[in-house]
Amino acid sequence: RLCSLILILAVITSSNNKFFVAAKGDTCDSDNESTSTCEPEIYVGDDNMSSTWEFMSAFSKLGTSWNHVIGEYISVVQGADGKDMKGDEYATEVGEALKMLQVMLKESAATSDEDWSFSTSPLDSFGKTVDDILLAFIRWSMVDNYHDNPEDGNSCPLIGGINNPSSDTDKINVSKAFRRLTAYQHWMQSVSSDLQDPPLTYQSIKSSLSIFSIHVSHDECDRLVWFVNLGKTDLANLKSQSPRETTRMFVWIAHLLFLDEMAQSKGLVVVDDMANIGFWDYMTMLPIQVGISVDRFLISVTPLKAKNVVLMHRPKWAEIGYSLLSWFLTKKMKNRVTMVEKGQENGMMKKVVGGAKFIPTDFSNIEGLMSKDIIAQHYV
Repeated sequence: RLCSLILILAVITSSNNKFFVAAKGDTCDSDNESTSTCEPEIYVGDDNMSSTWEFMSAFSKLGTSWNHVIGEYISVVQGADGKDMKGDEYATEVGEALKMLQVMLKESAATSDEDWSFSTSPLDSFGKTVDDILLAFIRWSMVDNYHDNPEDGNSCPLIGGINNPSSDTDKINVSKAFRRLTAYQHWMQSVSSDLQDPPLTYQSIKSSLSIFSIHVSHDECDRLVWFVNLGKTDLANLKSQSPRETTRMFVWIAHLLFLDEMAQSKGLVVVDDMANIGFWDYMTMLPIQVGISVDRFLISVTPLKAKNVVLMHRPKWAEIGYSLLSWFLTKKMKNRVTMVEKGQENGMMKKVVGGAKFIPTDFSNIEGLMSKDIIAQHYV
């Protein structure tokens, strides 16, 4: 489940567009007008909040409410896994599932206005075909059939393990794959004007990508690892960038992740370093126009399921936020989250990815020996 705090709390970022910082001691109403009848202000710019009440109350100063945030969060997460439904069609192996999914697309195109051209998908950028996208959704629908403790020795000692092969008796729910694929196509069409001119390529998004500290690599078990260091984000350039460019960058990265065959077969790991990122900067990090949309794309639309989500160097406000949000996570989701405490970074990261040679040199203050990640090797 790609439910790292960077994605979960991004829901908050885009809840409303009325943002302001109230000075300590000021009083004001919901429209930010001076008044003598307001209750004392929560200072949104104070990153040293120490209580749950302060955290929850702060959202009123962001033009929203905690109840609204939770409602949006639940809505996004409920779509993370997809569901088996009565009447679903099943296959017994991947080749058969691919043929069935191709037929479903043809029937849909013949009986509806659905556009199955995949014209907005950046296939050329990754040397992929439409069938590669279909296979990604088929493998996504298979993940829940995989067993955690294989007896055939096909295991991984790292935290979270890998997607082990399903048994011969498990069937592939092609209808579930088709529903997820339909959601993907609808989302891509909804932002098609942002993706087509120019075509989505590395060259077209590299300036936007440079704003973020993002690396992608494979770990000791061949799982795909997405490293994100929030504290190294160029916030000034991010906030001045157009929503269109931010959307394009995230769409390109998402395709890089889910079209990776190791991510599909072994699994995905997300490592999020939250050092040096304050509450106010985090809550206003994503442009208002793209926050919820990008959240839904990554969590409820793409064929991505994480084996492990790692949170490092959490500030106090982030710890409070996660403790509140964790009430709405299933036990299975909670088990996929690894907290790395200060002073334990190198030891824990060895258990997470397999050691320094799998960690980018400039990712964080931990030991890393990888000078070039997948993006640098294949696209720079």
